[in-house]
Amino acid sequence: MQQLRTNQPPGVTDYEDLAVLAERVRRGERRALAKALSLLESTRLSDKPRQHALLSMLAIPSAPTMRIGITGAAGAGKSTLIEALGLHVASNGHRVAVLATDPAAPSSGGSILGDKLRMTALANHPNAFIRPSSNRGRGDALDSHVRERIITCEAAGYDVVVVETVGAGQADTAIADAVDLVILATLPNAGDDIQALKRGVMEYADIVVVTKADLDRAAARRAVQQIRSGRALLRNRDVDWHVRVLATSSTTGEGITELWMLCQEFFADGRRPNIEARRRQQRMRWFDESLHCELIALLRQRASTHFDRIADAVAEGAILPPVAAATIVNHLETP
Repeated sequence: MQQLRTNQPPGVTDYEDLAVLAERVRRGERRALAKALSLLESTRLSDKPRQHALLSMLAIPSAPTMRIGITGAAGAGKSTLIEALGLHVASNGHRVAVLATDPAAPSSGGSILGDKLRMTALANHPNAFIRPSSNRGRGDALDSHVRERIITCEAAGYDVVVVETVGAGQADTAIADAVDLVILATLPNAGDDIQALKRGVMEYADIVVVTKADLDRAAARRAVQQIRSGRALLRNRDVDWHVRVLATSSTTGEGITELWMLCQEFFADGRRPNIEARRRQQRMRWFDESLHCELIALLRQRASTHFDRIADAVAEGAILPPVAAATIVNHLETP
């Protein structure tokens, strides 16, 4: 314990308690995992030093993991697809964590947080853990702490982490900055829109799944062919991975085994360098975002009155944003 006190970072008065919590998380204790995630999801500024301390304890290199993102428009069957895939994977000896983002009302910030209710079978599986979180009404497809949540679940021994977006649709590609493998879920009758998909998440998808194939098998087959034809016009993210397209049914189980086989092919040992390259890029983007947030907070703290006055002027159109930014920086540099 003496070593823990020596390394105690500033602003953290319960460092030893956090170290015990981290050890419990690494032992796979569910209550400890939930407690750690609650701390990491906190938006209170006073919790930041504790968050950083805990995350540093948990971010220890571990065995290779699979980070899978499942996205698509609302109603595309993401939750049922995740439950079917998750049950299949968990039943094959893997430990599966599902991190879902639920929408929140911008006015109240209230969130449904209903994924455990939608995935009851998976929630009760001993090899599975489901954690819903709110996007706090920002309109984003992911919550802002998704990377921290992934690291924490991996530290707890979950080798497959599935991230579900809120269903923001084609325009939101944030999922590609958080996971290794992006699965896009779409409905069989979405064919009219698919041929026009030349930007957005279709460019980032590694696997495209036509869901609810049992409702109209002919439409599902047509959708698969349309997506394959349209996707052929787009560049693949990796030179050694060609985007796969298949139809599934969470009700009948059709295509679920094939989908998992494709995931395993994506994460094959020979492709690990490509996956690590993606993670390096993601870490650098995370660093840029974090640095931006810290610098903005510092500017607000050191030049709060000046900052607010300039911000009001920008809002009123009295000063251009780049000129305003330079003005604030110059104000800080002035003795």
